[in-house]
Amino acid sequence: MTRNINYDLIRLLGLLIIMVAHSSPPGWIFQLRNFGTPLLVIGSGLTYSLIFASRKLEIKAFYKKRLPKLIFPAWLFLTFFFLALYATSVVSDFEFPFSNEKVIESFLFMGGIGFVWVFKIYIILSLITPLAVYLDDKVNNNLKYLSSLLLLYIGYEIAVYLITPLLTGVYSTVFNSIIFIAIPYTILFLYAFNLPSLKKISIYFISISSLFIFIVLAYLKYTEAGYFVHTQLYKYPPTLYYLSYAFFAVNVIYLILRNIKISNDLTNSIVIWLSSNSLWIYLWHIFAFYIWKFASIGEIDSIVPVFVGKIFFMITFGIVFTHLQNTLLNRLPIENTTWKNKLLPLLTNKK
Repeated sequence: MTRNINYDLIRLLGLLIIMVAHSSPPGWIFQLRNFGTPLLVIGSGLTYSLIFASRKLEIKAFYKKRLPKLIFPAWLFLTFFFLALYATSVVSDFEFPFSNEKVIESFLFMGGIGFVWVFKIYIILSLITPLAVYLDDKVNNNLKYLSSLLLLYIGYEIAVYLITPLLTGVYSTVFNSIIFIAIPYTILFLYAFNLPSLKKISIYFISISSLFIFIVLAYLKYTEAGYFVHTQLYKYPPTLYYLSYAFFAVNVIYLILRNIKISNDLTNSIVIWLSSNSLWIYLWHIFAFYIWKFASIGEIDSIVPVFVGKIFFMITFGIVFTHLQNTLLNRLPIENTTWKNKLLPLLTNKK
């Protein structure tokens, strides 16, 4: 398989845009970048479509490799993160900021500290990858494929409208945190598998249609509320107002990035390293977020210089600590086969 650096860029950009949201950006920046999760989903779909275009997917082997690669690093980081904060609270006047419930929810990727939900998205995408590969292989008619996805999405919107008012307690959690998250992002993931086969004019049409829907909905909500309504309010669960803007943005970004040619070897290697290590960079940026927060640096939110400083600090912290982690672990004089072949690949980008 020939690696597609453009897909690396799309996945990396999706994760970075999500990290920007954690940097207290001004409202207009927060809205402009409010397509990070769909872009991450599209990037993942494009990557898997390329990988399994020339390789047979062995479902059991895929799950056995992919799911631990997602779950184990996140759990390990969370364990270190909570223990570090607890130890700090014991030896200082610092109060441990999380309840037992928050800690448990974090390990379940169901809320908690509020950052690890992205792993839930990755797990969902991994679970449906065999289905996506099968459909991509069996359905060769683009119109039929996209029409089926559109009908599925319409059914999802109807279900959200009818079912959401009836949900309470644990049912509300299951539907709003799992089912009504899995369905729209599954549709986006399936769309990504079909995206490389679409003609440019078709993608233009899809982008313009999505933008038109968003503008109409934005106008209707503006006339009702008297001010511009942010799409973030319609992200949990994702519905048409949020998704129409995001779908427009991700298609435009795909059109732009797919034509980029990176011939410089150094630039290529940097992009590949960042993309390959993006999940650990993301995890370490959580630590940076709380360092900034507890140092009281970020008391003033939504000010551009503060926002720029915060995102620079978090991304730099994530990159530096990921690099240090990779360097230290790869230099450990451990010859154990289990460590080298199973554990080390989970903790670094080493294959």
